[in-house]
Amino acid sequence: MSPAKVSQVAVVILFDGEKMLINLRPKQTYFGGWWEWPGGKVEPGEGPEQCARRELREEIGLEAGPLTELERRVVQHPDREVQLTFFMGRVLPGQQAREGALLHRWVSPAEALEYKFLEGSLPTLKRIIEEGILPPA
Repeated sequence: MSPAKVSQVAVVILFDGEKMLINLRPKQTYFGGWWEWPGGKVEPGEGPEQCARRELREEIGLEAGPLTELERRVVQHPDREVQLTFFMGRVLPGQQAREGALLHRWVSPAEALEYKFLEGSLPTLKRIIEEGILPPA
């Protein structure tokens, strides 16, 4: 049996007031049609926070203020292991998503549960709701 593929992934939980940004994964991708926070694979020579910021720019066209690491989690899939690092922060004032950005919504954490949300991120979402976690203003 060959060892599972391991991916390091950084995720940014971005808030504007008490609403957070979620986006829809494109249909043709792994877990296409599921909702998630912006994020992606850490590239060689890149740290997790750099990755989270890059993915936010690439996917939505937004910049974040200071980010804090919320937690880390390992998620096992049949064909891979995903090592997740979750960051939390606030969108810089006065920004708009770029034209052509992934389909996205600003929702409360509780509203996010109404979406088909990636299972690997659900424990973090539930923790945010249960503990009332928000990034510093």
